[in-house]
Amino acid sequence: MLPNRLGLMAVMVSLTFLGCANPDATSSSPSPIASTTTTKAVTSPTASTSEAPKATTEPKNAAAKAIAVGDIKELDDNSTCGKSKVTYAYGETSNYRVYICADASAPERPRYYISRNKDGSGGLNMEAMNYNPQKSGSIEFKNDGYLYTLEAPTTQNPEPVLRVTFPNGKLNEEQLLRYLARTGNSNSSTASSTDPLLYVLDNRESLGVCKDNFRAEDGKRGMGSKAFQISDKKYLVQIQCFLAAYQGAFEYVLWIDDAPKPRAIPLEFDSFQEGKNGEKPKRITDRSIAGVPRVNVRSQTLTNFTKFRGVGDCGSSAIYKLEGDRMVLQEFRAKYECDGKYVQDMPVIYP
Repeated sequence: MLPNRLGLMAVMVSLTFLGCANPDATSSSPSPIASTTTTKAVTSPTASTSEAPKATTEPKNAAAKAIAVGDIKELDDNSTCGKSKVTYAYGETSNYRVYICADASAPERPRYYISRNKDGSGGLNMEAMNYNPQKSGSIEFKNDGYLYTLEAPTTQNPEPVLRVTFPNGKLNEEQLLRYLARTGNSNSSTASSTDPLLYVLDNRESLGVCKDNFRAEDGKRGMGSKAFQISDKKYLVQIQCFLAAYQGAFEYVLWIDDAPKPRAIPLEFDSFQEGKNGEKPKRITDRSIAGVPRVNVRSQTLTNFTKFRGVGDCGSSAIYKLEGDRMVLQEFRAKYECDGKYVQDMPVIYP
């Protein structure tokens, strides 16, 4: 959070922008309450406009308060969204309460942003007309060049904020003290549905990932389970099924942020098995790879070195490239003989 938090809070209590404000007081910026082709916004007639918001780009405070996370059912008053709508998510800061609502006919797609000042001075209502506000790890509503962002707590972002991004790129933030989300049949919260790694872990069995050999406690050891961001809406999720004495077993899922919910595609890897009785190595396909994999996000490639036994005198190396929704083998090298002899470059098997 921002330094000098006590001073900032004193200023932000009087702000009429972040949670619920009408920034008409900023003479150099268009009003974010004006209607656009993508967002319809209405401010409460009681909203104060006495002071313009102060923008900052400083980092979050390391001494931030812990956030309370729970189910939307914990709300004392769950009627703010109104009839024919459901509460999709709820965020609370020191000064604001923000309700993200969805139509009852499409409960998995957020559409409405309703914020209320805790001091009762006013509020802001917005509707996403022709875009999906759900992003990876956050919910974003646009209005006249302003961007209102409610972050969700995730493993990658344990200190989420409520943020307004000004047209000039400057920021106004408050740390979330409480975040509630709808819990579905799979017991996954909105936070887990928008965090690629949590999404895959929560849906691991239905995706068929590490079906018979998953040890959750191994996910944070060795190479570990993690998510690599390939693009704005695409992640390569690495799941470490288990960790053996000198290498791990891994499976990968391509996670794509599609509306109204994410799409997860388990990936397959080609390799070459030693041929029998002098035959050529046989090409095989499997979802699991063993070894020490490394992902290069820039080139969208994955390299993997596998030991056939601990001393490392035999093994294989492979290079794969992500093409569309497939991992395509680029090169495969292997030394199948475990004879105690070490070579710098293993023989090329493919191409």
